[in-house]
Amino acid sequence: MPQAPTSHTYKYLTGVVILLLIGIGAYAYLSNIKPKPLASGAVLVLPVKIVTPKSTTDVDTQWNAYAAMDVLIQQLTLGVSYPLLQTEDVINITSRLAQTDNLTPNINKIMAISGAVLVIESSVSFINNQYQLSYTLHSQSQSDTSSVNAANINQVLSSTAAAISQTFNPKHNKPVTDYQSRLHSSPLVQAITLSQQGDLLGAEQHLLTVIGHSPTNLLASRLLGNIQLQQRQFERLSLTLTNAIDEALRQNDQRELARLRILLAQSYIETDNIEQALGVLNIAKGNAAKVKDWLTLGYASQLSGVINQRIGRNNDAREQFKKAIEYHQMMGYPIGQNQALNDLAELEVVEFNYPQAYRLINRSYELVAHRGLDDLENTTFKIMSNIENKMQHR
Repeated sequence: MPQAPTSHTYKYLTGVVILLLIGIGAYAYLSNIKPKPLASGAVLVLPVKIVTPKSTTDVDTQWNAYAAMDVLIQQLTLGVSYPLLQTEDVINITSRLAQTDNLTPNINKIMAISGAVLVIESSVSFINNQYQLSYTLHSQSQSDTSSVNAANINQVLSSTAAAISQTFNPKHNKPVTDYQSRLHSSPLVQAITLSQQGDLLGAEQHLLTVIGHSPTNLLASRLLGNIQLQQRQFERLSLTLTNAIDEALRQNDQRELARLRILLAQSYIETDNIEQALGVLNIAKGNAAKVKDWLTLGYASQLSGVINQRIGRNNDAREQFKKAIEYHQMMGYPIGQNQALNDLAELEVVEFNYPQAYRLINRSYELVAHRGLDDLENTTFKIMSNIENKMQHR
């Protein structure tokens, strides 16, 4: 007959249970305070502040915030889980911020507008005869700051890119290569600023100056083409794009080829060369796919959808709008998703699919509501109201 447990046995078992509970509690606590790995998603690099003493003659004066940002973006290797927003995308996103936000970036607002899971904020200073780049990695849950020192700005940017790449993509073995930014040109930066302010004539003059000194600067040529399109200068635009596309082919710059060809397609649309526009967009998609430029692929697909709907190919239009949404989702980019969803919703209205149209527009509104994207929110709300009215009067 088995013996009844003694009081010592009860004390021993009680002690074991207590220790086990303490262990479980400690594990749960440590699990909660341990930083969670960053979710996959887009990474946005802010313009790099260049802070140098005016009295120092040894400082490298060729750099500006956009050029330094561009070099850092091109030298980062973060892997497929963390696609990088390209320089021009960042410029367009930050142009939506208020002037006060540009002076002191509102990181939460930048994340809301861009959909980025990580924002890299940095500044370069000249201290004790060397350059120091201090950077902060901002996620939704935390901010981590570090710094790198080097003999010149090129080196400090390369070293920073290597350090950040190692943090997020430790298995990468791609060496940091030299990259010459097209944004080193002061007139080009001035042209971008003037264009954002609506001074197209002033921007055009600066861009012509840049191209005159550097005809291989594809960004300057494309920005000039954008202005010529807005001003409906189609003959000049044709010459600008012909020269730029030839140069992009010579440089094998797939990203610029894609964006230049989207611009060419837009010019074809304005001059009623619809089939040519579709053909050029198909080539542009191939260029963008080669460099995994998802935003450009998204905009090319959206424009293809608009053209197909215009000529009555609604099924093709629907597929292109859906692809556009998918590409923008890959970057978590709310602006692109909103625009493509709105187009798709309006297509469903044309085909009297009001319930589906309402589901799409509601999804679109949720994407931009309370993000500070007032223009998109207002546009989407108007479409939603129109769909509601049609549903009520069926």
